[in-house]
Amino acid sequence: MKFIRIHYLDASAIVKLVLNEPGSLKLRQYFGKESNFTATSLCFAEALGVLKVKRFNQKCMTDEEYFSSCDELMAYVAYGNIEIEDIEVKDRSMFDEVEKLTRKHNEGKPKDKMIDISDAFQIVSVKRNYFSQFPNTDPKPILITGDQPLAEAARGEGLRAWYCIDEQPPEEIKEA
Repeated sequence: MKFIRIHYLDASAIVKLVLNEPGSLKLRQYFGKESNFTATSLCFAEALGVLKVKRFNQKCMTDEEYFSSCDELMAYVAYGNIEIEDIEVKDRSMFDEVEKLTRKHNEGKPKDKMIDISDAFQIVSVKRNYFSQFPNTDPKPILITGDQPLAEAARGEGLRAWYCIDEQPPEEIKEA
């Protein structure tokens, strides 16, 4: 019997589902054989913003590629392949926790090893929303990211993380 596992996608992973980037093929293969994918509303919006920048600022996408990529992401949500979890960005206690976590994981690190507020929201959301409902559940949810500092910070907070660019996909977990 296979255990059910929850997968949280950050913005960098969401974008890899529709663009050809390092780690995209590996992530798409994993996405095709697994289920229970979730993204916070903030990460999903951030992924759409990345596509916008690639189309309009970097001009590395045509209009058709842009619309097709956005449409594909929307279809993942509409058909239940990715569930969107709303987060309360206006909740002051959550923001305080996010700011504290960001400062903690950035202290003394060079800029390319830092996490940002959006990354910290992802970590806090997984800790607050998932673990508050299922505190002793195995297997633990997996945060999937193409952002190495985020993967390291998540692990530092006791979460499971898959850095989909350089690491192998998580192993299937079966009941003993």
